Amino acid sequence: MLARDDRSELIHRSRTRSLQSGVDQHRAVNDILKGGELVDRQKELKKFFKVTDDILNQLFLQLRKSDFMILVSDLDGYIVNTWGEPPFSERAKNVWLDTGANWTEGIKGTNAIGTALIEKQPVSVVGNEHFCRENHFLTCYAAPLYAPTGELLCILDVSGDVAHHHPHTMGMVIAASQACQARLLLHHAENELTLTLSENHTLIREHQQPLLSVDENGIITKLNSHAAHILGATIRDCVGQPLNKWFREETKEILSPEGTSTKTVTMKSEKNEKYREWKVQTISDRRKKMYRALLKPVRANGHSAPENRIADCPRVKKVLDAANAIAQTDATVLILGETGSGKDWIAQTIHRASGRKGPFLAVNCGALPDHLIESELFGYEKGAFTGANREGKTGKFEAADGGTLFLDEIGELPLSSQTVLLRVLEEKLVTRIGGHHPRSVDVRIVAATNRDLSTEIQKGTFRSDLYYRLCEFELKIPPLRERKDLKKLIDHFLGQSADELGSEMTLDEWALQKLLHYHWPGNIRELKQVIRQSCYQTFFVNHSQRITIDEIRLPQGGKNEYLLESQEEKTIERVLEKTKGNISEASRLLGISRTTLYRKINQYGNLKELRSRLKGVHPCS
Repeated sequence: MLARDDRSELIHRSRTRSLQSGVDQHRAVNDILKGGELVDRQKELKKFFKVTDDILNQLFLQLRKSDFMILVSDLDGYIVNTWGEPPFSERAKNVWLDTGANWTEGIKGTNAIGTALIEKQPVSVVGNEHFCRENHFLTCYAAPLYAPTGELLCILDVSGDVAHHHPHTMGMVIAASQACQARLLLHHAENELTLTLSENHTLIREHQQPLLSVDENGIITKLNSHAAHILGATIRDCVGQPLNKWFREETKEILSPEGTSTKTVTMKSEKNEKYREWKVQTISDRRKKMYRALLKPVRANGHSAPENRIADCPRVKKVLDAANAIAQTDATVLILGETGSGKDWIAQTIHRASGRKGPFLAVNCGALPDHLIESELFGYEKGAFTGANREGKTGKFEAADGGTLFLDEIGELPLSSQTVLLRVLEEKLVTRIGGHHPRSVDVRIVAATNRDLSTEIQKGTFRSDLYYRLCEFELKIPPLRERKDLKKLIDHFLGQSADELGSEMTLDEWALQKLLHYHWPGNIRELKQVIRQSCYQTFFVNHSQRITIDEIRLPQGGKNEYLLESQEEKTIERVLEKTKGNISEASRLLGISRTTLYRKINQYGNLKELRSRLKGVHPCS
């Protein structure tokens, strides 16, 4: 991130350019794309959004509680995608901070998107630093996002109310942009070997691992900024050069498909400096068909990253066994569970176990406006309605032919769409809106809801015949608070965040107990986000690898049994027993000072006696 003086100079340069461009501070001019122009620009970044969708969604989930929104602009400054919710998204629309609007400096003056495009570096613009007065309520953070071959691809921006400005938000945006760049590199490294570099015997401290891809001849084809920094050149200067150019030893062994997956090499030095050793490690090998699957990144402690989900709870294992069994049939499945409990994971499990060759597609029925649901599910012919794509659109049913269609939040589907869906399920024929020719589809349907559909049927908001058609087999996922594997899930998500940061992360005892005794109304999704946010706060703001209780941010009003004094006493008792009464070691594990620990021991009489017994001294001494 920029130092304060450098940032002031950057803002000054931008304001000077804004004045020279004739931007009116008092009356902003807008440049808004219409219809097909916007669609064409969105298509240019379609592959980017497909590859990085989960990263951007996770970033939004982290920031939504602070009423921030995420925007992505193309190279001409047009916003092509947004993630946001009222009330802030509605305020943003008032100044055209919305899809289709142009936010270059020539239109809007100094602003994060436009200024990042020109400066080609991360930029934050806060309050009245915005050139146009109508934008003074905004705080915005933008980072340029580069393709693995070095070209600028787009701008990632996070915007919110200036009252919520915090410097660490810039760090989150930078980390997210680098995560997207790493994902792009791994995704597009076809017929290539992808490697990571880390200084030998040290931990990687960058936001993401340094990554580079080479072809069968050892020529660098793609890399990210961290790898380029290690090699001491720009991304463009590295692409097309042999990897051996930077290392003293031959790297044939690591480049060979039969070679070792890890090798220590020494970097060449053009000056009279000490040679530096680097560990080169294989991340993925796509040069042979037998190696099509990506290998998981290796964590900083050298252990392989865990599986996507850990299910070590008898109730969850029972659900998984049933899901794998029913996958062998064509029965429709209805998954019941609270928000964030993993219904999408079970749906994907069914698809993978079914052996179907077609794709797995998901539709969130609760996230689409009523008037768009049918066009999303069933598609439409060209000219079917005003604003329709001139070429028409393929619906999700057709796109999922031969595969599985996951209808999430099915209880939110309006009655009119329920009728059409029931007919498609019974006839296995789809007719596009505005069309007259039904198309045959072979789609496995898995639906999910957090609602009690029997109650909705009684209220007349859900069709009973559709319910029975969807519920040929029912699976119910237990909420996280009733699961027996919470500790393993905590370790799993902590490991995931450590992988992203390229650094080992740990929880002190107080932080762990706080997580273990929280009610988790948002279930696994909430747990993952709380841990991820805590890791980011600890790593980027506190410059530490040990998460304390202060970094565990839980929503106010949530049930947290950890706050009970009896639980606090039990936690200290267990740690004292583990450390045999050693105050220094116990305070380190608990993440509190020795003074605080002594005060707690004196507060609870049982603890005072316990420590005395462990140390073999009289309680009064």
